[in-house]
Amino acid sequence: AQTQSRRRQLLFDTEAVGHLRLHPTSVIMETSESPITPLSSVLLTGPHQFEISTRPETLACKPGEALIKIGAVGVCATDVELFEGTMGYYEAGLASWPLVPGHEWSGRIIALGSGCPSHFPVGQRVVGEHATGCRALEASDSTVMKPREASATLGCTDCAARGGFLRCPRRAETGFFRRPGALQTFMRFPAAQLHVLPDSVPRELAALAEPLATALKAVRLAGLSAESQQEDSASRTVVVGDGPVALLVLQALRWRRCRVACLVGANASRLRRASELGADSVWNVAERDADGLVTSLQDAGELPSVVIEAAGTPSAVALSIKLAAPGGQVVLLGLSGNRVSEIRADDIVLKQLVVRGSLASEPEDWRAAAEMMSSGAMQSVVTHTLVGLDRYGQAIHLVKDPPQGMLKLQILLGVDESCDWGTVAVADGSPRSKRARIA
Repeated sequence: AQTQSRRRQLLFDTEAVGHLRLHPTSVIMETSESPITPLSSVLLTGPHQFEISTRPETLACKPGEALIKIGAVGVCATDVELFEGTMGYYEAGLASWPLVPGHEWSGRIIALGSGCPSHFPVGQRVVGEHATGCRALEASDSTVMKPREASATLGCTDCAARGGFLRCPRRAETGFFRRPGALQTFMRFPAAQLHVLPDSVPRELAALAEPLATALKAVRLAGLSAESQQEDSASRTVVVGDGPVALLVLQALRWRRCRVACLVGANASRLRRASELGADSVWNVAERDADGLVTSLQDAGELPSVVIEAAGTPSAVALSIKLAAPGGQVVLLGLSGNRVSEIRADDIVLKQLVVRGSLASEPEDWRAAAEMMSSGAMQSVVTHTLVGLDRYGQAIHLVKDPPQGMLKLQILLGVDESCDWGTVAVADGSPRSKRARIA
Protein backbone atom coordinates (compact mmCIF):
# COMPACT_ATOMS: atom_id res chain seq x y z
CA ALA A 1 0.00 0.00 0.00
CA GLN A 2 2.93 2.29 0.67
CA THR A 3 3.73 2.99 -2.96
CA GLN A 4 5.60 6.01 -4.26
CA SER A 5 2.43 7.38 -5.93
CA ARG A 6 0.64 7.46 -2.58
CA ARG A 7 3.46 9.05 -0.58
CA ARG A 8 2.70 12.42 1.01
CA GLN A 9 5.47 14.16 2.98
CA LEU A 10 4.45 16.32 5.91
CA LEU A 11 6.37 18.59 8.24
CA PHE A 12 4.44 18.57 11.50
CA ASP A 13 4.61 20.82 14.50
CA THR A 14 5.24 18.29 17.24
CA GLU A 15 2.85 20.09 19.57
CA ALA A 16 0.17 20.63 16.94
CA VAL A 17 -1.01 17.05 16.70
CA GLY A 18 -1.37 16.22 20.36
CA HIS A 19 -0.34 12.78 21.49
CA LEU A 20 1.25 11.81 18.16
CA ARG A 21 4.40 13.87 18.95
CA LEU A 22 5.77 13.38 15.45
CA HIS A 23 9.32 14.38 14.61
CA PRO A 24 9.33 17.65 12.59
CA THR A 25 10.65 15.84 9.51
CA SER A 26 8.45 12.78 9.73
CA VAL A 27 7.28 11.20 6.47
CA ILE A 28 3.60 10.38 6.74
CA MET A 29 2.32 7.68 4.40
CA GLU A 30 -1.23 8.14 3.14
CA THR A 31 -2.58 4.77 4.23
CA SER A 32 -5.47 3.49 6.26
CA GLU A 33 -3.32 4.16 9.32
CA SER A 34 -2.74 7.86 8.56
CA PRO A 35 -3.45 10.21 11.50
CA ILE A 36 -7.08 11.33 11.60
CA THR A 37 -8.88 14.00 13.57
CA PRO A 38 -12.44 15.33 13.81
CA LEU A 39 -13.03 18.16 11.33
CA SER A 40 -15.90 20.46 12.27
CA SER A 41 -17.26 22.97 9.77
CA VAL A 42 -20.14 25.27 8.93
CA LEU A 43 -21.88 24.00 5.80
CA LEU A 44 -24.40 26.13 3.90
CA THR A 45 -27.00 23.79 2.37
CA GLY A 46 -29.47 26.29 0.88
CA PRO A 47 -30.91 29.79 1.39
CA HIS A 48 -31.13 30.47 5.14
CA GLN A 49 -29.98 26.92 5.93
CA PHE A 50 -26.76 25.58 7.38
CA GLU A 51 -25.30 22.64 9.26
CA ILE A 52 -22.51 22.41 11.79
CA SER A 53 -21.08 18.99 11.08
CA THR A 54 -18.20 16.89 12.33
CA ARG A 55 -16.54 14.14 10.35
CA PRO A 56 -13.26 12.24 10.57
CA GLU A 57 -10.53 13.71 8.39
CA THR A 58 -7.07 12.43 7.51
CA LEU A 59 -4.18 14.68 8.52
CA ALA A 60 -2.40 14.77 5.18
CA CYS A 61 -1.20 17.39 2.73
CA LYS A 62 -0.60 17.11 -0.97
CA PRO A 63 2.63 18.53 -2.39
CA GLY A 64 2.60 22.31 -2.20
CA GLU A 65 -0.20 22.39 0.38
CA ALA A 66 -0.21 23.65 3.95
CA LEU A 67 -2.53 22.45 6.67
CA ILE A 68 -3.81 25.45 8.62
CA LYS A 69 -5.34 25.51 12.08
CA ILE A 70 -7.92 28.31 11.85
CA GLY A 71 -7.76 30.95 14.58
CA ALA A 72 -10.15 33.74 13.55
CA VAL A 73 -12.73 34.24 10.80
CA GLY A 74 -14.41 37.52 9.91
CA VAL A 75 -18.12 37.68 9.09
CA CYS A 76 -19.26 40.51 6.83
CA ALA A 77 -22.25 41.68 4.78
CA THR A 78 -21.12 39.47 1.89
CA ASP A 79 -21.43 36.47 4.20
CA VAL A 80 -25.03 37.50 4.90
CA GLU A 81 -25.73 37.61 1.14
CA LEU A 82 -24.07 34.21 0.76
CA PHE A 83 -26.19 32.82 3.60
CA GLU A 84 -29.44 34.27 2.26
CA GLY A 85 -28.76 33.22 -1.32
CA THR A 86 -28.73 36.76 -2.75
CA MET A 87 -25.00 36.90 -3.49
CA GLY A 88 -24.36 37.60 -7.18
CA TYR A 89 -22.14 34.52 -7.54
CA TYR A 90 -25.23 32.31 -7.26
CA GLU A 91 -27.01 34.04 -10.13
CA ALA A 92 -23.80 33.97 -12.18
CA GLY A 93 -23.61 30.21 -11.74
CA LEU A 94 -20.30 30.33 -9.88
CA ALA A 95 -21.38 29.55 -6.33
CA SER A 96 -23.68 26.67 -5.41
CA TRP A 97 -24.72 24.69 -2.36
CA PRO A 98 -23.40 23.03 -0.31
CA LEU A 99 -20.40 25.20 0.56
CA VAL A 100 -18.23 26.09 3.54
CA PRO A 101 -18.12 29.90 3.97
CA GLY A 102 -15.39 32.07 5.46
CA HIS A 103 -13.16 34.22 3.25
CA GLU A 104 -11.58 36.45 5.93
CA TRP A 105 -9.31 34.37 8.13
CA SER A 106 -6.04 33.85 9.92
CA GLY A 107 -4.45 30.72 11.27
CA ARG A 108 -1.26 28.85 12.01
CA ILE A 109 0.59 26.31 9.89
CA ILE A 110 0.48 22.88 11.54
CA ALA A 111 1.76 20.82 8.61
CA LEU A 112 3.46 21.31 5.26
CA GLY A 113 3.43 19.09 2.22
CA SER A 114 6.54 18.46 0.17
CA GLY A 115 7.74 21.23 -2.12
CA CYS A 116 6.47 24.10 0.04
CA PRO A 117 8.49 27.35 0.25
CA SER A 118 11.38 26.98 2.68
CA HIS A 119 10.59 30.21 4.55
CA PHE A 120 7.34 28.79 5.96
CA PRO A 121 8.03 27.52 9.47
CA VAL A 122 5.47 25.23 11.05
CA GLY A 123 3.60 27.10 13.78
CA GLN A 124 3.82 30.47 12.00
CA ARG A 125 0.78 32.74 11.77
CA VAL A 126 -0.40 33.08 8.17
CA VAL A 127 -3.14 34.53 5.99
CA GLY A 128 -4.02 33.42 2.48
CA GLU A 129 -4.88 35.07 -0.81
CA HIS A 130 -8.55 34.96 -1.65
CA ALA A 131 -8.58 33.75 -5.27
CA THR A 132 -6.64 31.36 -7.49
CA GLY A 133 -6.75 31.29 -11.30
CA CYS A 134 -7.26 28.04 -13.17
CA ARG A 135 -3.61 27.86 -14.27
CA ALA A 136 -2.42 27.91 -10.65
CA LEU A 137 -5.14 25.45 -9.69
CA GLU A 138 -3.94 23.00 -12.28
CA ALA A 139 -0.35 23.43 -11.17
CA SER A 140 -1.18 22.84 -7.50
CA ASP A 141 -3.94 20.24 -7.79
CA SER A 142 -5.39 19.08 -11.07
CA THR A 143 -8.05 17.15 -9.15
CA VAL A 144 -9.74 20.42 -8.16
CA MET A 145 -11.12 20.73 -11.68
CA LYS A 146 -12.87 18.34 -13.98
CA PRO A 147 -10.66 16.96 -16.77
CA ARG A 148 -12.31 19.16 -19.39
CA GLU A 149 -11.72 22.25 -17.26
CA ALA A 150 -8.10 21.30 -16.57
CA SER A 151 -7.33 20.85 -20.25
CA ALA A 152 -8.59 24.37 -20.98
CA THR A 153 -6.24 26.12 -18.57
CA LEU A 154 -3.27 26.25 -20.92
CA GLY A 155 -5.21 28.53 -23.27
CA CYS A 156 -6.84 30.68 -20.58
CA THR A 157 -6.39 34.25 -21.80
CA ASP A 158 -7.84 35.64 -18.56
CA CYS A 159 -5.18 34.01 -16.38
CA ALA A 160 -2.48 35.07 -18.83
CA ALA A 161 -3.24 38.77 -18.26
CA ARG A 162 -2.11 40.67 -15.19
CA GLY A 163 -4.84 40.38 -12.59
CA GLY A 164 -6.97 38.54 -15.12
CA PHE A 165 -7.38 35.46 -12.94
CA LEU A 166 -10.20 37.33 -11.15
CA ARG A 167 -12.14 37.18 -14.44
CA CYS A 168 -11.36 33.51 -15.05
CA PRO A 169 -14.62 31.49 -14.98
CA ARG A 170 -12.69 28.47 -13.67
CA ARG A 171 -10.98 30.28 -10.79
CA ALA A 172 -11.38 29.31 -7.14
CA GLU A 173 -12.40 31.77 -4.42
CA THR A 174 -12.04 30.77 -0.80
CA GLY A 175 -15.42 30.42 0.86
CA PHE A 176 -17.38 31.01 -2.34
CA PHE A 177 -16.66 28.35 -4.95
CA ARG A 178 -14.13 25.62 -5.75
CA ARG A 179 -12.38 26.05 -2.38
CA PRO A 180 -13.93 25.54 1.06
CA GLY A 181 -13.82 28.57 3.33
CA ALA A 182 -12.28 28.96 6.76
CA LEU A 183 -15.32 28.29 8.95
CA GLN A 184 -13.85 24.93 9.87
CA THR A 185 -11.38 23.79 12.48
CA PHE A 186 -8.58 23.41 9.93
CA MET A 187 -8.20 23.63 6.17
CA ARG A 188 -5.74 22.87 3.40
CA PHE A 189 -4.43 25.80 1.41
CA PRO A 190 -1.92 26.37 -1.43
CA ALA A 191 1.30 27.29 0.36
CA ALA A 192 2.39 29.57 -2.49
CA GLN A 193 -0.54 31.86 -1.71
CA LEU A 194 0.14 32.17 2.01
CA HIS A 195 1.66 35.26 3.63
CA VAL A 196 3.53 35.05 6.93
CA LEU A 197 2.80 37.52 9.71
CA PRO A 198 4.77 38.01 12.93
CA ASP A 199 3.28 36.96 16.25
CA SER A 200 3.11 40.65 17.15
CA VAL A 201 0.05 40.78 14.85
CA PRO A 202 -2.80 39.18 16.86
CA ARG A 203 -5.10 36.74 15.13
CA GLU A 204 -8.04 39.16 15.15
CA LEU A 205 -6.01 41.81 13.34
CA ALA A 206 -4.51 39.23 10.99
CA ALA A 207 -7.97 38.05 9.96
CA LEU A 208 -8.57 41.53 8.52
CA ALA A 209 -5.95 40.84 5.83
CA GLU A 210 -8.51 39.99 3.14
CA PRO A 211 -10.61 43.17 3.46
CA LEU A 212 -7.41 45.20 3.88
CA ALA A 213 -5.98 43.74 0.65
CA THR A 214 -9.28 44.58 -1.04
CA ALA A 215 -9.02 48.16 0.23
CA LEU A 216 -5.41 48.44 -0.90
CA LYS A 217 -6.33 47.28 -4.38
CA ALA A 218 -8.95 50.03 -4.71
CA VAL A 219 -6.34 52.58 -3.65
CA ARG A 220 -3.86 51.14 -6.14
CA LEU A 221 -6.35 51.20 -9.01
CA ALA A 222 -6.95 54.89 -8.28
CA GLY A 223 -3.24 55.45 -8.95
CA LEU A 224 -2.54 56.48 -5.38
CA SER A 225 0.73 55.36 -3.82
CA ALA A 226 3.22 56.67 -1.31
CA GLU A 227 5.65 57.33 -4.14
CA SER A 228 3.17 59.49 -6.05
CA GLN A 229 1.95 61.49 -3.06
CA GLN A 230 3.42 64.33 -1.08
CA GLU A 231 1.70 65.07 2.21
CA ASP A 232 1.34 68.78 1.52
CA SER A 233 0.08 68.36 -2.05
CA ALA A 234 -1.68 64.99 -2.00
CA SER A 235 -4.78 64.29 -4.04
CA ARG A 236 -8.01 65.15 -2.29
CA THR A 237 -9.88 61.90 -1.74
CA VAL A 238 -13.35 61.13 -0.42
CA VAL A 239 -14.42 57.74 0.93
CA VAL A 240 -18.14 56.94 0.72
CA GLY A 241 -19.13 54.42 3.38
CA ASP A 242 -18.47 54.00 7.09
CA GLY A 243 -18.30 50.22 7.45
CA PRO A 244 -15.21 48.13 8.17
CA VAL A 245 -13.98 48.13 4.55
CA ALA A 246 -14.42 51.89 4.29
CA LEU A 247 -12.38 52.42 7.44
CA LEU A 248 -9.71 50.11 6.06
CA VAL A 249 -9.71 52.13 2.83
CA LEU A 250 -9.20 55.23 4.97
CA GLN A 251 -6.23 53.64 6.72
CA ALA A 252 -4.78 52.40 3.43
CA LEU A 253 -5.01 55.91 2.00
CA ARG A 254 -3.30 57.42 5.02
CA TRP A 255 -0.58 54.73 4.83
CA ARG A 256 -0.07 55.76 1.21
CA ARG A 257 0.25 59.38 2.43
CA CYS A 258 -3.00 60.46 0.77
CA ARG A 259 -5.20 63.17 2.20
CA VAL A 260 -8.76 62.01 2.96
CA ALA A 261 -10.80 65.19 2.72
CA CYS A 262 -13.99 63.54 3.93
CA LEU A 263 -15.51 60.19 4.86
CA VAL A 264 -19.24 59.93 4.26
CA GLY A 265 -21.52 57.66 6.30
CA ALA A 266 -24.68 57.40 8.34
CA ASN A 267 -23.50 56.06 11.71
CA ALA A 268 -22.30 58.58 14.29
CA SER A 269 -20.01 56.19 16.21
CA ARG A 270 -18.36 54.95 13.02
CA LEU A 271 -17.84 58.49 11.81
CA ARG A 272 -16.15 59.34 15.11
CA ARG A 273 -13.84 56.40 14.52
CA ALA A 274 -13.08 57.74 11.02
CA SER A 275 -12.00 61.05 12.53
CA GLU A 276 -9.70 59.20 14.92
CA LEU A 277 -8.18 57.31 11.99
CA GLY A 278 -7.26 60.46 10.10
CA ALA A 279 -10.16 61.73 8.00
CA ASP A 280 -10.03 65.55 7.67
CA SER A 281 -13.80 65.68 8.08
CA VAL A 282 -16.85 63.42 8.18
CA TRP A 283 -20.36 63.86 6.83
CA ASN A 284 -23.42 62.13 8.30
CA VAL A 285 -25.99 61.70 5.50
CA ALA A 286 -28.55 60.61 8.09
CA GLU A 287 -28.44 64.10 9.58
CA ARG A 288 -27.39 66.35 6.71
CA ASP A 289 -28.42 66.55 3.08
CA ALA A 290 -25.99 65.05 0.59
CA ASP A 291 -26.28 68.12 -1.65
CA GLY A 292 -24.81 70.16 1.16
CA LEU A 293 -21.73 67.97 1.07
CA VAL A 294 -20.91 69.10 -2.47
CA THR A 295 -21.11 72.72 -1.37
CA SER A 296 -19.05 72.01 1.75
CA LEU A 297 -16.27 70.37 -0.26
CA GLN A 298 -16.24 73.22 -2.77
CA ASP A 299 -16.06 75.78 0.03
CA ALA A 300 -13.12 73.86 1.56
CA GLY A 301 -11.15 74.06 -1.67
CA GLU A 302 -12.32 71.78 -4.45
CA LEU A 303 -14.18 68.57 -5.19
CA PRO A 304 -12.15 65.38 -4.75
CA SER A 305 -10.10 64.04 -7.64
CA VAL A 306 -10.71 60.49 -6.35
CA VAL A 307 -13.84 59.03 -4.76
CA ILE A 308 -13.76 55.46 -3.45
CA GLU A 309 -17.20 53.97 -2.85
CA ALA A 310 -17.12 51.29 -0.15
CA ALA A 311 -20.68 51.33 1.13
CA GLY A 312 -22.29 48.65 -1.02
CA THR A 313 -25.56 50.53 -1.48
CA PRO A 314 -27.14 51.82 -4.73
CA SER A 315 -27.43 55.37 -3.38
CA ALA A 316 -23.70 55.42 -2.54
CA VAL A 317 -22.83 54.86 -6.21
CA ALA A 318 -24.89 57.85 -7.34
CA LEU A 319 -23.45 60.01 -4.57
CA SER A 320 -19.87 59.05 -5.47
CA ILE A 321 -20.36 60.13 -9.08
CA LYS A 322 -21.92 63.37 -7.89
CA LEU A 323 -19.01 64.19 -5.59
CA ALA A 324 -16.16 63.58 -8.04
CA ALA A 325 -14.42 66.60 -9.58
CA PRO A 326 -14.41 67.00 -13.38
CA GLY A 327 -11.78 64.68 -14.81
CA GLY A 328 -11.74 62.68 -11.59
CA GLN A 329 -11.95 59.00 -10.79
CA VAL A 330 -14.62 56.93 -9.07
CA VAL A 331 -13.64 53.47 -7.82
CA LEU A 332 -16.58 51.23 -6.93
CA LEU A 333 -15.65 48.71 -4.26
CA GLY A 334 -18.94 47.77 -2.61
CA LEU A 335 -21.31 44.98 -3.65
CA SER A 336 -25.00 45.81 -3.28
CA GLY A 337 -26.62 42.39 -3.53
CA ASN A 338 -27.75 42.82 -7.14
CA ARG A 339 -29.81 45.91 -6.31
CA VAL A 340 -30.16 48.49 -9.07
CA SER A 341 -28.44 51.87 -8.76
CA GLU A 342 -29.99 54.87 -10.50
CA ILE A 343 -27.32 57.14 -11.93
CA ARG A 344 -27.30 59.85 -14.58
CA ALA A 345 -24.93 58.93 -17.37
CA ASP A 346 -24.70 62.60 -18.30
CA ASP A 347 -22.89 63.27 -15.03
CA ILE A 348 -20.17 60.83 -16.07
CA VAL A 349 -19.92 62.11 -19.64
CA LEU A 350 -20.06 65.84 -18.94
CA LYS A 351 -17.49 65.61 -16.14
CA GLN A 352 -15.38 63.12 -18.15
CA LEU A 353 -15.10 60.80 -15.18
CA VAL A 354 -13.26 57.50 -15.07
CA VAL A 355 -15.48 54.96 -13.28
CA ARG A 356 -14.10 51.52 -12.57
CA GLY A 357 -14.88 48.53 -10.42
CA SER A 358 -12.45 46.93 -8.00
CA LEU A 359 -13.02 43.25 -7.21
CA ALA A 360 -11.22 41.35 -4.47
CA SER A 361 -7.41 41.61 -4.51
CA GLU A 362 -4.25 40.49 -6.24
CA PRO A 363 -0.93 39.13 -4.92
CA GLU A 364 0.72 42.56 -4.79
CA ASP A 365 -2.15 43.82 -2.62
CA TRP A 366 -1.63 40.93 -0.19
CA ARG A 367 2.06 41.73 0.01
CA ALA A 368 1.17 45.34 0.79
CA ALA A 369 -1.35 44.22 3.42
CA ALA A 370 1.24 42.01 5.12
CA GLU A 371 3.73 44.88 5.08
CA MET A 372 1.21 47.35 6.49
CA MET A 373 0.15 44.97 9.26
CA SER A 374 3.68 43.92 10.15
CA SER A 375 4.82 47.54 10.41
CA GLY A 376 2.13 48.33 12.99
CA ALA A 377 0.50 50.93 10.72
CA MET A 378 -2.95 49.36 10.90
CA GLN A 379 -5.49 49.70 13.68
CA SER A 380 -8.15 47.07 14.26
CA VAL A 381 -11.79 47.68 13.40
CA VAL A 382 -12.99 44.54 15.23
CA THR A 383 -15.49 45.40 17.94
CA HIS A 384 -17.27 42.08 18.58
CA THR A 385 -16.09 38.46 18.77
CA LEU A 386 -17.92 35.16 19.24
CA VAL A 387 -16.24 31.88 20.14
CA GLY A 388 -16.97 28.64 18.31
CA LEU A 389 -18.48 27.51 15.01
CA ASP A 390 -21.83 27.00 16.71
CA ARG A 391 -22.14 30.79 17.00
CA TYR A 392 -22.34 31.19 13.20
CA GLY A 393 -26.11 31.71 13.18
CA GLN A 394 -25.83 34.40 15.84
CA ALA A 395 -23.01 36.04 13.88
CA ILE A 396 -25.15 36.29 10.76
CA HIS A 397 -27.99 37.88 12.73
CA LEU A 398 -25.66 40.40 14.36
CA VAL A 399 -24.07 41.43 11.05
CA LYS A 400 -27.47 41.78 9.41
CA ASP A 401 -28.91 43.78 12.31
CA PRO A 402 -25.89 45.17 14.20
CA PRO A 403 -26.30 46.49 17.72
CA GLN A 404 -25.25 50.01 18.59
CA GLY A 405 -21.50 50.38 18.41
CA MET A 406 -20.79 47.22 16.44
CA LEU A 407 -18.38 47.67 13.55
CA LYS A 408 -16.73 44.33 12.76
CA LEU A 409 -17.49 40.84 14.05
CA GLN A 410 -15.26 37.78 14.06
CA ILE A 411 -15.65 34.16 15.11
CA LEU A 412 -12.69 32.83 17.10
CA LEU A 413 -11.76 29.16 17.06
CA GLY A 414 -9.76 27.55 19.85
CA VAL A 415 -7.04 29.20 21.92
CA ASP A 416 -4.48 31.15 19.92
CA GLU A 417 -1.59 30.68 22.35
CA SER A 418 -1.54 26.90 21.93
CA CYS A 419 -1.47 24.66 18.89
CA ASP A 420 -2.47 21.64 20.97
CA TRP A 421 -4.95 19.50 19.07
CA GLY A 422 -5.60 17.27 22.02
CA THR A 423 -6.14 13.62 21.13
CA VAL A 424 -6.01 13.11 17.38
CA ALA A 425 -8.48 10.27 17.13
CA VAL A 426 -12.11 9.69 16.24
CA ALA A 427 -14.06 7.71 18.78
CA ASP A 428 -17.04 7.32 16.48
CA GLY A 429 -16.37 7.05 12.75
CA SER A 430 -19.90 8.02 11.75
CA PRO A 431 -20.36 11.70 10.77
CA ARG A 432 -22.23 13.80 13.27
CA SER A 433 -24.03 17.01 12.41
CA LYS A 434 -26.03 19.68 14.12
CA ARG A 435 -28.67 21.10 11.80
CA ALA A 436 -30.01 24.63 12.05
CA ARG A 437 -32.35 26.83 10.10
CA ILE A 438 -32.74 30.57 10.50
CA ALA A 439 -35.82 32.21 9.06
